[in-house]
Amino acid sequence: MDYSRWSKRALIERLQNLDKLVGTLEPATATNTDIVMVTTGEVDSTTLKRSRPPMKFDFSNFPKRKVAFKFSYFGWAYHGLARQGNALESEEKRLVESEFPTIEGEVFRALAACKLIEDESSCDYSRCGRTDRGVSGFGQVIALYVRSAGQYISDEEVEAELAKGTDASRITRDEQNGGRAVLLPLAERELPYVNMLNKTLPPAIRILAWSPVMPEFNARFSCRSRFYRYFFSEEGLDIGAMKEAAQKYLGVHDFRNFCRLDPAKQISNFERNVLDIAINPVAAQVSFVGDGQSAQGRWWQLELKGSAFLWHQVRCMMAILFHVGQGLEEPSIVDKMLDVENMDGKPEYEMACDVPLVLADCSFDAADVQWIHMRNPGVDFGNMMGLDRAISHEWGQLNTRAVIASALLQNLRNTAVPMQSENSEAADQLELTPWTQCRDKLIRSELASRSRIVLGGGDIKHVKVYQPMVKRRRADPVHSRNKKWFERKGDSKRVKTSSEQTE
Repeated sequence: MDYSRWSKRALIERLQNLDKLVGTLEPATATNTDIVMVTTGEVDSTTLKRSRPPMKFDFSNFPKRKVAFKFSYFGWAYHGLARQGNALESEEKRLVESEFPTIEGEVFRALAACKLIEDESSCDYSRCGRTDRGVSGFGQVIALYVRSAGQYISDEEVEAELAKGTDASRITRDEQNGGRAVLLPLAERELPYVNMLNKTLPPAIRILAWSPVMPEFNARFSCRSRFYRYFFSEEGLDIGAMKEAAQKYLGVHDFRNFCRLDPAKQISNFERNVLDIAINPVAAQVSFVGDGQSAQGRWWQLELKGSAFLWHQVRCMMAILFHVGQGLEEPSIVDKMLDVENMDGKPEYEMACDVPLVLADCSFDAADVQWIHMRNPGVDFGNMMGLDRAISHEWGQLNTRAVIASALLQNLRNTAVPMQSENSEAADQLELTPWTQCRDKLIRSELASRSRIVLGGGDIKHVKVYQPMVKRRRADPVHSRNKKWFERKGDSKRVKTSSEQTE
């Protein structure tokens, strides 16, 4: 527009009209990215252009299918696996999740970002094993309904597909799809679930594989066994005694003295079946910092397989094995604690550290789960290579930190400090001695005056006088604790389900 011929009055009126136009825009709207003011060249009302608003993702256009995901995670930076309620349900829940992050919270954020789920409450979610804060996982399994690359088909199309030999298992009808028939794609044409989620998840959490599952599949109740590992250094431990004690856990026992008790859950059955247990050296392929010729540099792992576990059961079992390994208890203490008739209350003792514990695997019937690690088997190795690179990077970062800490510790141990000479007659005669020699002498003196209890993960507790397990103060019997809680809370209080008692 040419303003060169406009009068002064006309120009003023024009500016006033533009001011009124801009004033009608709310501040939040005026700064919104969907309104663009073109200020280059001539200013005119036609220069206010509105871009097209973002389209909302319509989940009703896409069918769902039930799948299982196998994934790994390093748990030490998280407040356990399980989220508190629906982590993305409200701003308040999202704030809690950001302050106290959980593995599930990260997984659901990734699922939502990839538009694989519409919300948490309607996807029929289940988990295999609930791990606590600090505990890691190599083979955790969850199951839920997610968006699929399949398509809705009519009854006529169902008959046509079957007539031309389409596998009947690819045609499904369930409530999640409103009873409509869905033709599922072949595995290589399904959405690349693993790649999609791994691009969104933090590096500490990796989806390893996915599997199609039946609608009735439940990651917890369909699981046949769970396999745990607990890593520890040999330093100060009698491995032979620990192996002897570990075998006493084998079979079906009442493990009420080897778990954390919570009367609010009203648990009365503490029998669990330990299917297999062993203490084996860490494989040579797993590198570690330290001298393999010394006890400190030799690492072992408790390998434990069972159908199900109680809350903190593995860490409590490991704590008692540490007591046995240090010679503070005899292997027979396991028999005494499993005899709940004579030891009907749990003795007071501290659990083993959480960091060395790993949920290594979850086993299912072959008919229920067929893990898919790559879209085109034998051809497309991109997913496996991506996983290898990501986990190698995490390992490299952690291993570098371990080497740096080891080098600092070595520098400290080699530092010369003044120490009284053992060969000198003069009491005040000092000579420079490597700190490692002074340290060994002080530790021997310390052990003579107080006990040192290994808890795993580098944690050590010192006590002046060690109290044998059978002489320690005990908690009230389970039935008594449950009764007191119920009388105090009353039957109007909701009793938590026993599912929360599983590790």
